[in-house]
Amino acid sequence: MRYLVLLGVCVVLCGACKKEDDAFFTKGKRVETGLIWEKSPVTADALLAGKHLRLLFSDDFTREELGPDWQVQGGEWRIVEGTVLSPRANNRNLVLTAVTLPDDAVIELTVWSKSPFVDVKFNAWGDGKIHDHGDGYSFILGGWKNRISVISRLHEHEKNRVEDRATRLKPEERYRVKVIRIGGKIWWFVNDEIFLAYLDPKPLSATAGYRYLSLANWESEAFFDEVRIFAIE
Repeated sequence: MRYLVLLGVCVVLCGACKKEDDAFFTKGKRVETGLIWEKSPVTADALLAGKHLRLLFSDDFTREELGPDWQVQGGEWRIVEGTVLSPRANNRNLVLTAVTLPDDAVIELTVWSKSPFVDVKFNAWGDGKIHDHGDGYSFILGGWKNRISVISRLHEHEKNRVEDRATRLKPEERYRVKVIRIGGKIWWFVNDEIFLAYLDPKPLSATAGYRYLSLANWESEAFFDEVRIFAIE
């Protein structure tokens, strides 16, 4: 009997720990279709403590042409002075085909915009196909005329997307972004500060074909540079 009681206590404690852990991703208030996420202190170093990172891909675009590592779906994508520029793409992405993303990975890149409404975005763990409103998990910085930043799943307007409506980004300011994914948990850092986090109870998986990184744009003058991808092992 004593052992049954102890087992019950352990189950309750584990359940409480899980709920507390998941609350980091889900707490906030819903506005329109998105969840306003309340930021909690967390660092990339703490998340990755004790884990090994293996570099899978690196690109600084120090050449004249995009080359065979990248596939252009359409729009205007080119290299200008060592950075990728997209002045207009209408959601026709630049897809990285040289390497695929493992489910647990770290993605780093530098992004900025010369448009007054900012609106810079990229997709991760997508299927690499053409979609009108996002592929895999979409990360939008200063979207909708610099009013909303989001993480969304499979569609930019999905009802469970997580939002930041308070931050206003600055045109021409460079932002170093880092995405850490472990299972169904995704953390997005901007300039080493936690920005948004997303919890997916049914995470997109590489085995199901969701394994590509793509740079994206609508009609901003968007720039991308210093892409790094690491496997978490």
